[in-house]
Amino acid sequence: MSAKVLAYDALMWDNALATCQGKALRVTGYRRAFVGENTNRWGSPDHPCPQIGLLPGESCEAVLFELPRRSRRHILRNLRQREGTKAESIRFRSGNGTEIRAHSFLRPDSARTWTDREALVGALRAAKGYVGTGPEYIRAMIHAMDIWKIDDPLIREVWEEVRR
Repeated sequence: MSAKVLAYDALMWDNALATCQGKALRVTGYRRAFVGENTNRWGSPDHPCPQIGLLPGESCEAVLFELPRRSRRHILRNLRQREGTKAESIRFRSGNGTEIRAHSFLRPDSARTWTDREALVGALRAAKGYVGTGPEYIRAMIHAMDIWKIDDPLIREVWEEVRR
């Protein structure tokens, strides 16, 4: 059985997956949302960076990476350390109806869901961690989405507001 990772946020451009085969696809049953906070890589305890997560919803586009058998454990361990949470096995349907099982790093149910756009944009502008700032997090995601030819109106709208 092959192992796969579903990347819908920063993992779309993560170096740990750079040697893996990936393909963009539509994921039905989930949508992107700002869920949770990063307090070290892109933010700090005083200025957490809102993070993208998946919530039940209509659909979104993401990247499905196939993990090589020889480095599967190493890649998953590396991603777990970086994401700060264990990969969960999720099932979803692709845009053509095929059922797929993959590892994904979902945010905990207790994570904050950012519903106030003004608070979200303000938090992104203020966030600064050891990897970069909140605006850099969003810009890097836009760049990765462009590479994979993925569009997400939420991310693009937030990027336009953050950079103003």
